[in-house]
Amino acid sequence: MRLSDLLADPELGLVLLNGADQVDRPVRGVYITDLLDPRRYLHGGELVLSGLVWRNDPSDSEKFVAALVDAGVAALAAGTARLGHAPPDLVEACRQYGLPAFEVPLPVSFNALADRIQRRSAPRRELVSAVASGADLDRVLRMAADELGTDCWVLSAAGWIVGGTGELPEETRCAALRTFATGRLPRTVRPGESRDACVLWPVESETEPPAARWFVLARGDVADWGDEEAAIATDLGTVVALVRARVDEARRIAGRSVEAALRRLLDGTSTQAEVAARLETAGLPTDEPLRAVALGAGDPAESTLLLREVAAATGMASVTAPLGDGATALFVGDETHLAELDALLRRIVAETEPALGQRRLAVGVSDISPATALRGALEEAGYARRLAQQRRGRAEVVVAAELASHEVLLASAPDELRRSYRQRLLADLIEYDSAHNSDLLRTLRVFLDCSGSWSRCAKRLHVHVNTLRYRIQRIEEITGRDLAEFPSRVDFYLALELDREPAD
Repeated sequence: MRLSDLLADPELGLVLLNGADQVDRPVRGVYITDLLDPRRYLHGGELVLSGLVWRNDPSDSEKFVAALVDAGVAALAAGTARLGHAPPDLVEACRQYGLPAFEVPLPVSFNALADRIQRRSAPRRELVSAVASGADLDRVLRMAADELGTDCWVLSAAGWIVGGTGELPEETRCAALRTFATGRLPRTVRPGESRDACVLWPVESETEPPAARWFVLARGDVADWGDEEAAIATDLGTVVALVRARVDEARRIAGRSVEAALRRLLDGTSTQAEVAARLETAGLPTDEPLRAVALGAGDPAESTLLLREVAAATGMASVTAPLGDGATALFVGDETHLAELDALLRRIVAETEPALGQRRLAVGVSDISPATALRGALEEAGYARRLAQQRRGRAEVVVAAELASHEVLLASAPDELRRSYRQRLLADLIEYDSAHNSDLLRTLRVFLDCSGSWSRCAKRLHVHVNTLRYRIQRIEEITGRDLAEFPSRVDFYLALELDREPAD
């Protein structure tokens, strides 16, 4: 329940005294008091109801309000039975301390107001109690569905259905993902005229990047929801966040020991047997083949959270851990299922892309390998990820089969070496184009893309062949390189490929 819900209730007739811009505050309980300093009885988030018996002189108002603010309460509801109205000094103290406050009319009893809040909070208490007693997500969703009277689901921005109480049409799932990535929540999703509308609202968590977050979906239209449905939805989002925290903690525990083992394997201070023991502890059998997946999307913490969601969306057995400047996951299974991992990852990454915001996502996938070749698989996935980072798309997946390319050499070279190489080959041309408003760099690029064909290049540039010959001659004079020689063409081609690299 929020303060605005109480203020909008005509049966209560509450009068807002202060905090018109804060009425969206949630109310997480109610406490009735006439103590001047009730802090020791408050936990935060309560609506405090007071008959103002504590007020002996105007200076008491500031003491009382300061205590409430220090305790983190949601608001103050002032009774009028003793003084007839809320005194100006109390209203001023609430204004100074930024505490929302309203006046309770004489005909409305505190017990009636408290009962109204507690009835609205009942679903939340039951859901929280269920989670505290170890209930899984499916049980929590069934409880919420009973309260809402309709099916509901939890989805990940990575595309997978985390849990639900019924079958979710594919059309609705896709529409919900698009809405989560591009719209403010809560919102109604209408995937098609033949489908029922669904309401989408967030799971209250700000620790994950948007592309790794969960959200809740239920049949219905937000425009038709009353206060009761909205309260249950808000509470469910909060409770699902508690379940998510529990899931993430289990994932962290599984990944922690694997992370240390993988680091030692790569630096040569750990044996394959020691790593195998860690994998077994994390629940991954070491007598089956595996594939390594490396992902980069921001810092290692964000990359790890996102890769865990991507891995979960595949439905395959895996464990994820931060490694280097990104994250790595190991997938274990039979070769048939592992061979499907490429297509799964491409689909998941494509669905995740709209929620990436300004981030870029690079994923590298190793070949299928025996557990005894784990180190080679890790290095292969790392090289593939570096190649994905050099490509121009916002979300790229590169598999090991693509490593037989000049792109691998470019991706594996240190950043400083790539910058130096590009500078030495192209700097004079770039400077000349800037000073003379010419187009020699583009001419060189098109010439090489046309494999040195004069006629095709001239046609693409919309110039005469003689003009093209003059431009190529000028490029050779500026750079001191002969474009009739194949090695020079290769050097320039590689430099131009580096020039196409996206900015970091």
